[in-house]
Amino acid sequence: MTLDPITTEVVLNRLREIAHVMAHALYHTGYSPILRESQDGSAGLTDTAGRAIVGGGGIPFHWLLYPRSVASILARYPPQVMRDGDCFISNDPYKVANSHVPDVVVAAPVIYQGEVISFALTMAHKADVGGLVPGSSGAAAREIFHDGLLLPPVRYWTKDGVNPEIEAIVRNNSRVPDELVGDIRGQVGATLVGAARLQALCDEYSVDIVREAMASLIDRTAARLRAEFASWPDGTADAEGYLDHDGADKDTPVRVRVRAIKAGGRLTLDFSGSSRQSAGPMNTPRASAEAASLIATLALTDPTIPINSGVSQEVTFVMPSGTLINPEFPATVNNYFPVCHLTYNCVLTALGRLNADRAAAPSGLGSGAIAIGYTKDRTGKPAVQYELMKMALGASKEHDGVTIGAPMNNFTPGTPVEILETEYPIEVTRFELYRDSAGPGRHRGGVGYVREYRALSACILTVRCTNYKKGSWGVLGGRGPANSRATYIAAGGAPELLDCLDTRQLAPGAILRFEQAGGGGYGDPFERAAESVRADVENGYISPEAAAESYGVVLADGGAIDGEATRTLRARR
Repeated sequence: MTLDPITTEVVLNRLREIAHVMAHALYHTGYSPILRESQDGSAGLTDTAGRAIVGGGGIPFHWLLYPRSVASILARYPPQVMRDGDCFISNDPYKVANSHVPDVVVAAPVIYQGEVISFALTMAHKADVGGLVPGSSGAAAREIFHDGLLLPPVRYWTKDGVNPEIEAIVRNNSRVPDELVGDIRGQVGATLVGAARLQALCDEYSVDIVREAMASLIDRTAARLRAEFASWPDGTADAEGYLDHDGADKDTPVRVRVRAIKAGGRLTLDFSGSSRQSAGPMNTPRASAEAASLIATLALTDPTIPINSGVSQEVTFVMPSGTLINPEFPATVNNYFPVCHLTYNCVLTALGRLNADRAAAPSGLGSGAIAIGYTKDRTGKPAVQYELMKMALGASKEHDGVTIGAPMNNFTPGTPVEILETEYPIEVTRFELYRDSAGPGRHRGGVGYVREYRALSACILTVRCTNYKKGSWGVLGGRGPANSRATYIAAGGAPELLDCLDTRQLAPGAILRFEQAGGGGYGDPFERAAESVRADVENGYISPEAAAESYGVVLADGGAIDGEATRTLRARR
């Protein structure tokens, strides 16, 4: 069957609508702030074989993990034993390709006329699934079993409701069982909504037309990326970046290194030069590293190309087993995101060196999360406050970088101050821009932020970030941003810098301050328009001292540009 273009687009847009309805249901039924506020999750549809077709909202790189999730479920439950209304659950990164243990996968087979024709999936972060510390992702983890409960693919839900034995195990392994189960049941509801909507679409257009539209989307995506590669010059380019340490050996940085080889209509990304897997939690599963690389590839080729399994067909990966970006079981992977984020930035930089016209500066480093465990929240229940740490995005040929953005997952919001202070015994005492955090350039990087908290009760803090020592960089003459850092001040005590992987017991009155990096700069800073520099000073983005030192722009008393002094300073450089 060959579909006409109009029918194809109508059906594909209906599929996208289904994915967005699933995501809406997921975030509006979530119990935890990490799901309902930060939208740390995703929803989407695959074909029968598990190839990713469409996703809606949330974290786009999740969609590229769905194929391995479906493959793992099919390995235990062949289609003939699946029934309408089933939902399968797992959170084992070595089985279903979720990025780390707190990310739970829920998948529902879409059964039409007795045949499995698709899978509806959700993947969502959980505030706590057991493990060494509240929030599960401990700085001291040395194997996957330290990260929390590991569920293989199991049938969690049927047309008759929840499997009570499985749910009892899940509840028994969490510090916040009501919140955990509430989030999982929200995932179940979202996937079942997706399955029902897809069945209705098949009633309307026929299953053959829906399948043909799915296949055509993958084929057209692959063809578009192949054509984009073909328009680039052939060549090879390298890029590398460093993490402060692996959590176990705190004196030794670890490296992500990529060689991008573009030949004809194909791209090869070779990570053979990356560090061996870490003893600590600074590893990322291969599927997540691949997904991060593919998102970076789209960003530097054509970001209008849809994210589905067609993207994977045109990129070859070389990722030796036992490395930071392809660890062997039972390595812990709980702090996967900084590794993924650095992988994204390295691919972005390497591709920019292959085609300078498309170059973009990397985002700031220091990504990750914090988790704070409380014996009692504002309602008297045990609670875990889990927050994603933002930075800012790098600059491009046309624009300054985005201020306070989530790198790679550009649309993942932070937790609002009002929610934090309403639900947890904590006070947010500062939330403001981090002056002089942006990487200087003809276009400067986005500006980072300062966020400061005061603990109102005893609690346990885990910082799960990186790059407090090893920072980001600029491109084409642009410079790197300030580094991220975290400061702890005990009540009445002196400030103390925290490590990027740290766990502390906090007493009431303790202060935590996080200064999050800005993005990298693009182009020579001395080529930035003097008026733009003056405006940045006026807006509090940079200091007058940085205006002179980094941009060669001298401001007189009152903030006006001193034209003669500026021309002299820039000429002297």
